[in-house]
Amino acid sequence: MTPTLSHRLDAVARNLVPAALGVLFVLLSTIPFYIPGFGAVAPNFVLMAVFFWAVHRVDLFTSVTVFFIGLLLDILVGTPPGINAAVLVLVRTVAASQGKVFRGKSFLVLWWGFGLVAFAAGFVIWALTAIYHFALVNPMPIVFQMTMTVAVFPFLAWIFARTHQKLFQHI
Repeated sequence: MTPTLSHRLDAVARNLVPAALGVLFVLLSTIPFYIPGFGAVAPNFVLMAVFFWAVHRVDLFTSVTVFFIGLLLDILVGTPPGINAAVLVLVRTVAASQGKVFRGKSFLVLWWGFGLVAFAAGFVIWALTAIYHFALVNPMPIVFQMTMTVAVFPFLAWIFARTHQKLFQHI
């Protein structure tokens, strides 16, 4: 029995959800909030999305997809080209390689792992930015941003987990 067109379209739509959420969070990251100093310390929602989907659905979240999501983020936010793209691919690679460690464990293990990865990613972003500008950059904004990112992760992970459960429970 061959699948009908509607079943194939449904499968394609479900498979595009992680990438679509990544692009959505890139677009949300570009919304200007008129709060002084918030832009520098706003949570990195794209990093959270990449980590979660790389752990839970690595087959749907390829390095190429993550690279283009990161490049779009670089272009829209105005960071040096390739920095977020490279860091997000690195995060995806680490999360995918350690997926067995995080899947099936308590949420605290996932959160702890995300915290380690987020602060490592923050350090890499800081180092690459300093190298790009050929100057020592103040690390405090990235420390605060990663702290906010780790603090907000449980809320976004809950949304991602519900989305994952609803979309892929039959697969």
